[in-house]
Order: sequence, then structure tokens, then C-alpha cells
Amino acid sequence: MAPLLSETSVSVAPTTTFTPALEPPPGVISNPDHPASLVNLANISIGLCVSLITIFFLLRSYVRIFIKHAWTFEDVLATLAYAGTAVCCGLLWNTMAHYGGLHSWDITPEQAHESSYWFYVTSIEYGATIGITKLAVLWLYRRVFSPIRWSILDIAIVTLICLIVGFYSITTFVKIFQCSPLEKIWNSALPGRCLEIKWILNISGGFNTVTDYLILLLPIQAVRNLHMDRSKKVLVVLAFTFGLCAPIFATIGFVVRLQNSGSTDTSWNQPKIMLCGVAELASSTLCVCFPETGAIFCRRTRTATVPRRPTAAEFRDWRESDRQFRPRQDPYHSLMTNDEGESIGPQDRGNDISLASSLLVLLAVSTSAELEKQVDGYDVTCLEVRLDNNGNPQDLTGDGHSNDGRWTRKTHLNLNL
Repeated sequence: MAPLLSETSVSVAPTTTFTPALEPPPGVISNPDHPASLVNLANISIGLCVSLITIFFLLRSYVRIFIKHAWTFEDVLATLAYAGTAVCCGLLWNTMAHYGGLHSWDITPEQAHESSYWFYVTSIEYGATIGITKLAVLWLYRRVFSPIRWSILDIAIVTLICLIVGFYSITTFVKIFQCSPLEKIWNSALPGRCLEIKWILNISGGFNTVTDYLILLLPIQAVRNLHMDRSKKVLVVLAFTFGLCAPIFATIGFVVRLQNSGSTDTSWNQPKIMLCGVAELASSTLCVCFPETGAIFCRRTRTATVPRRPTAAEFRDWRESDRQFRPRQDPYHSLMTNDEGESIGPQDRGNDISLASSLLVLLAVSTSAELEKQVDGYDVTCLEVRLDNNGNPQDLTGDGHSNDGRWTRKTHLNLNL
């Protein structure tokens, strides 16, 4: 029986030599072989977020490049927001692969150091990315809802932009250099000193939540002044507040921070906070991408039913065709011809009735034109082309807007014939 007792003592030795990074609370037993884990939940969340943001970002890029032929600073911010969100998801997955999402009493101190290090890297990247994502949303709102610079809405948007740039720049710097030496961030046993980072994280979580709700309210206030049906207003608000989940996830993350700010089970609580942060990032990125994708689904209908602004190539074609086939001195020449295409002049005594009718039609066209004042710019015109005395199309103004300044956002001509 002695050998059997010796073998039994050897088999129990590995379990008795396990030293947890944190002593378990009363009534809880360490279980390093089959610990509770957040890994599966994290993998599902990361896979879903990356898939959604990739699909909608590609659709947004297609609309901006191939349909609208535009690429501005707003698009650069949207690209950085997408890339940062994807990188943050990768870092969170790597944190889970290095013992993140496990209770500290189920892992060794060395494993807890690995988890803390990767959470440190992920939290820094998250802070920078969430700031860029909020800027991309605000740049979108300023382009769509704030055509009048330095209006009340425009001032509110610019104020939020300044606050976000300042706050996230400061907090990111503080997170990077929170301890001296830096190694003490993920290994608290080393000598040195650190800031009370839990208060910084709590303040950051509260700022995230408040700004998310403020950004959510901006399009609602702007849409209230639009002249459209209530159902259409609701659709517009939903399109631009697709990131409604962002403040919800920010609120959940803020509550989790407050509940666990004094907990020492960091390997479990920190990844749980980052799961809410990744969900907030993904929903904010979708809020940037979703409004632009509508152009794909309504492009065919808009092309068939709504007139559009003439392009430079179309102007050149009109100029060449007018010179070769239809030279005319009067922009309303077609109204002053008879059935054979001959010009009607005062000497045509037999056509006094036709001449009078043509003049009446011309007068009716001029007097029935309505100038409808628009709140915002739009990308359509009435396709009216006026010619100068040489038969060349004149530059149109007051029907739209463009980057080169030839089109101004003033009025829209509506002919009620």
C-alpha cells in the first residue's frame, strides 16, 4: 500500500502547487483546469462587429468614390474610424488569447501580467479610435445638417469637436504614462508610482456616455425644421442615428466601470469593459457609414425621376451640337418658329396669331416660375440651359452647389406649366 500512497501524493502535487494571481473570495474555489471564461462571448461579438463594419464601410466607400466622385476629410476620418475599430477588435481578441476574460484566481501571476499588458495596449488604442469615430460622425452632421456656418447648430457641432479633440488627447497621454516605470502598469509588484487610473477611466466612461447622447440629439433637432411628413422625419432620424446603440453600450460600460472600479479581479473585469467599448466603436462606425449607403438603393429611382445637374462633359457636347446643328441667337428661339422651323418676325403679317400665342406662352413661362427657398443645398437642377448671343451655354447659378464654386446654394427654379 505504501507505493500506492506515494503515487497518490505525486498526483496531487501539481494541484497543490498552483498559485493564483488573486485569492478567491469566500465560498469560491480556484478552478484552473475548467475556469469560467468570456472568450466565447468575445469571439462572437468580435466576429459580428468586424463583419458589419466591413460590409458597410465598403458600401460607403463605393458610394463616395464611384457614385458621388468625392473624397474629403470626412472620408479620411471614416476610414481611420473603420481601421481603428478593426484593430481594436484584433487587440481584444489577442487579450482574450493571453488569459483575458478569466478570473484572477484561476490564473497564475505571470498570466495575469500578460492579460494586463494587452488590456493596457487595447485601452490606449480604444481611446484614440473612439475620439476619431466621434469626429467622423460630427463632420458628417456638419455637412448634412449645418449648411449655414456659425449658426446655433454649427456652433454646437464645432464646440463638441473641440471638446472631443482636447479630452481624448489628454486622456490618451495620461493612459500611456500612468506609471513610472511603465512596466508597473501590468506588474504592480514592481517598485514605482502610478496615478489613480481608475478615476481617469471612470471620467472617460462618463464623458463617452454624455457625448454619445449629445451626438444622438443633434440630428433630431435638425430634422424638426424640415418640411416633410412625420414618417419621413422618423426615417431620416433613424438613418442618421443608426448609432443609437453607441450611447446604450457606453452607458452599460460606464455602469460596469463604476461597479468594478474597486475590484482587484482585473483579468475578468477589464475585458468585460472592453467588450462594451468595442460594441460602442462598431455602432458609431455604422452611424458614419449607413447614411451614405442609401444612394446605392435609390440611385436608379433618383436617376429616372429627378433631374440632375449637367456635367462639364455635357456642357461641351451641348456647345458642339449647338454650333453644328442648331445655331441660334435667342435662348427662346424654339418658341418663335412656325411648323416648318422658319423664324417668325414682325414682317410675317399672316402669322400674327402665332406670334401672339408664342409671346403669351413665353410670358406664362416667366410669370409662373417659383423660387422656392431651400434650407439646405441639394444636388439637382431644373436642367434649364440659357444661351448667350453666340449660342454658348451660360454658367448656371442658384440651382445647386459644387466644390468649384460655379454652383451656389440659393434657390431652385420650378416651372409650373
